[in-house]
Amino acid sequence: MQNWTNNQTSNMADGLKVHEYTVSEISREINRTMERGFPMVRVKGEVSDLSRSPRGHLYFTLKEDNHALSAIMWSSTANRLGNKLGSILKEGSEISVLGKVTTFSGTSRYQIMVNDLDFAGEGAILAKIEELRTRLTQEGVFSWQKEEELPLFPSIIGVITSPTGSVIRDILHRLNERFPRQVIVWPVAVQGDNCPPEVVRAVEGFNALLPDGEIPRPDLIIVARGGGSFSDLVGFNDENVVRAVALSEIPVISAVGHETDHTLIDLAANKRAPTPTAAAEFAVRVRAELEGGIKNLENRISEGTRIAFQNKRQRISDVSKRLPIKENLFQFRDQQLDGLYLRLPRALRSNIQHKATNLSECGARLAVPRVLFESKYKFQALDKGLSSTNLNSRVASGEERLEAKGLLMEKYIKAYLKSRKLNIKSLKRIIEGVGYKNTLKRGFTVVRQDNMAITSKEGFQIGKDAEIEWSDGKVKFPS
Repeated sequence: MQNWTNNQTSNMADGLKVHEYTVSEISREINRTMERGFPMVRVKGEVSDLSRSPRGHLYFTLKEDNHALSAIMWSSTANRLGNKLGSILKEGSEISVLGKVTTFSGTSRYQIMVNDLDFAGEGAILAKIEELRTRLTQEGVFSWQKEEELPLFPSIIGVITSPTGSVIRDILHRLNERFPRQVIVWPVAVQGDNCPPEVVRAVEGFNALLPDGEIPRPDLIIVARGGGSFSDLVGFNDENVVRAVALSEIPVISAVGHETDHTLIDLAANKRAPTPTAAAEFAVRVRAELEGGIKNLENRISEGTRIAFQNKRQRISDVSKRLPIKENLFQFRDQQLDGLYLRLPRALRSNIQHKATNLSECGARLAVPRVLFESKYKFQALDKGLSSTNLNSRVASGEERLEAKGLLMEKYIKAYLKSRKLNIKSLKRIIEGVGYKNTLKRGFTVVRQDNMAITSKEGFQIGKDAEIEWSDGKVKFPS
């Protein structure tokens, strides 16, 4: 056995001189070779097996089909990347990392030490779309169109889509089923590099048309595209397309992709439709339903009018029944007038007699009746000296003056009597207010001895019978 081993070693040495490394030496040499060959590289792959060590280091694997590359990010790098790291480095996300390839001698495996990372593929596009959405939201772009409502009955509908394919056929078919309208198609590329500029020109072109021009301006615009991959719909996330739709004076319905697809144009449009067919349904109502609704409304108006007139006629009939007959109404008034006519002379005589009586009573109560007598004597004296020609007029004039003075005197007497009555009432209220009976009602008492009210302590005689009076009675007691 010993001889065979020595012979083998000798033969290997004689045939080829090979440097012998220790394990640690060869590991260090491989590491230096890797770092010199790949000082800084960018690698794209899908994240898997993501984990974080207690010290904050991140470990994960970049996968592509059946290939895998281990990756490590030191805690210092992770802290430096901050929020960016949390939004990008996720299980299953496609990323691109920047770093240098090195080996780990403990397991003889190579790995990449990550210094920076970013989205890759669709992830990179999504990141740019999200950045654009945030910026446009802050500008208020997505709120420009929201106050504009869709027209209730658009006469002309503009459709921006591919002129071939199922989308335009579905829209036209659905419109004809529901409510046929005039449709103007503006053909555009719905994917690829030409899509954004052509859609922008179409939106701006429709807005530039005149309502009464050779090609009339539409009342509503539908931007439509069928389903597709994420990359097929990228054109409808273009900033210029979004701004053109947001600035459109004509209301816009966005119908891009399937129900699960979402683009930035959806946020800028007045309304988002999940499919092109749904966009046609949003654009117009069903004609038969509208006609049925109008007919139903006409019937309701007619029935309501009939019932209203019927109620009015019934009310008029009820009121007319309660009105008195015209002949009876005038007959009653005639009777009233006749009665008043018959009672009028008697009432006048009674009133004159009453006034004369009042005048006589007032004259009797006058404090200066002598004036009347003197006037009477003067009139008698004058009567003797008057001629028969002036007698009647002088007498009449005197009677008028006498009557006027009597009326004035009567007025003064009534006022005087009224004033006296008021004074008496006032004095009565004062007397009642200060009377001791009212005072007793307020909780006071009267103490009497020998029927005399005791008004002080010194006036009370001990040993004599006394009487106490309250508002509701008296009590006698021996003291």
